[in-house]
Amino acid sequence: MLKNLVYICSLSLLLFATVLSSCNKANAQGYRQLTISDFKGKADPKSPFISHVKLRIGYQSTTLKRVDSYQVTFHVFLDINPRESWIKFDKIKTPEILAEVLNHEQGHFKIGLLMQHELISRLNARKYTSHYKQEAATLFNKVSNKYQAMQLRYDAETEHMMNRAQQAIWDKKLNRSIEGLNLLMD
Repeated sequence: MLKNLVYICSLSLLLFATVLSSCNKANAQGYRQLTISDFKGKADPKSPFISHVKLRIGYQSTTLKRVDSYQVTFHVFLDINPRESWIKFDKIKTPEILAEVLNHEQGHFKIGLLMQHELISRLNARKYTSHYKQEAATLFNKVSNKYQAMQLRYDAETEHMMNRAQQAIWDKKLNRSIEGLNLLMD
């Protein structure tokens, strides 16, 4: 039995710029409700945005060589990098605005959760050859591109949370998607 620890770097967005990069499984927190303690990074004073969240996603795989194929089992993890996520707290004037900022960033995390779920399903359902590392990376990049486009649409349509009507539509859409997968936390 071969064990591989594979981390894939992908997805760089401009939003409050969500970036998916490598992460350490031991430090992966998993999906949960975001709080201000998730935003410990130093705010970029040049950024026109009030907040920035950095998501990390990666996977660990265990490989077993079969006669004519490879059985690869994946564990996909998702978390927030608090040292690179920030909020310009000096620009937040009310608790309601802070709640809106956290809600918008939670939407990015929900999109990350949907990506994580699709990766788990698709990576574990596939049959692999001796080129399983490249095959997994190709699949990861395909799924990543899909969710990068969704992250960009989310920010464009919500105008980075400024369009409250569109934010409410996205909140409902993301909650329905997650509830449909029985992934939403209590």
